[in-house]
Amino acid sequence: MSQTENKAWNEQENKGIPFPSPAKSGTDPAITNPPSDEIYTGQDYRSVSTKEAEKKDSIGKDISILVMITLVSGLLLGIAYGITKDPIAKAQEDARVAAQRMVMRSAKSFETKYSSSQDEGEAIPAAIPQALEDAGIAATKVTRIDTAYDENHSPAGYVFTVVDPDGYGGDVELMCGIATDGDGSMTIEGISFLSLSETAGMGMRAKDEAFMNQFSDRKLEKGEQIVYVKDGAAQPYEIDAISGCTITTSAVTDDVNAALIAAGQITRSGQAQPQTESGTEQAMQEESE
Repeated sequence: MSQTENKAWNEQENKGIPFPSPAKSGTDPAITNPPSDEIYTGQDYRSVSTKEAEKKDSIGKDISILVMITLVSGLLLGIAYGITKDPIAKAQEDARVAAQRMVMRSAKSFETKYSSSQDEGEAIPAAIPQALEDAGIAATKVTRIDTAYDENHSPAGYVFTVVDPDGYGGDVELMCGIATDGDGSMTIEGISFLSLSETAGMGMRAKDEAFMNQFSDRKLEKGEQIVYVKDGAAQPYEIDAISGCTITTSAVTDDVNAALIAAGQITRSGQAQPQTESGTEQAMQEESE
């Protein structure tokens, strides 16, 4: 390299301008400068605008792929929902009917009369929550009332779906079948739990036959409600509490009593009043002792 060429090369480097390879360009490196918008890669030149365009194209492709995956996934989920919707609904309805028949053995068919859901039956009468509040169990909700019919399609009673939020593990939801008589007396035919999340070996014993059978074929006079005791039930309206599980027993008792109160309201046979304190009040008093 001549002295002149060496000088020109050094000036180019000092200015920060990359120099092209003479073998590729075929020009004199001493007098030829690459365009300012080009970057030397060691092999060839690519303009900055070209690299940005390639980057944008890559991002656009990634977005297109993600959109396509999302659309396909949504389509598959929609198809799966359409296929399983009816079988799931039928299974849920079959489970509900089985529970209804368990708590109302004398019935042959059921029809929703009232419901908190807008899709079924009429709205729950306002008199029912008011009566529950008057009885001291306002937190307990009657969410559905089904009329039970015998083989002649004559009303045989009602099945109440009731939920109490004050269980030890959360909501205690159950069905309660009640047959009503013209004199205002009522017979609890049975209960069946729909939701119970109590402690295993403790509150979950509410599902034991020994406890649940206390609510089978129990006739109460007009105005009577269920109360629980710890030292042996002696009266028709008394049940034995689950040992060491006052809170769970209280929640179940409130559910059943809410069903009794609702039955009194819809049959216009008179409002059932608490025989003693409500289950919740009784449990709170016992917990404080």
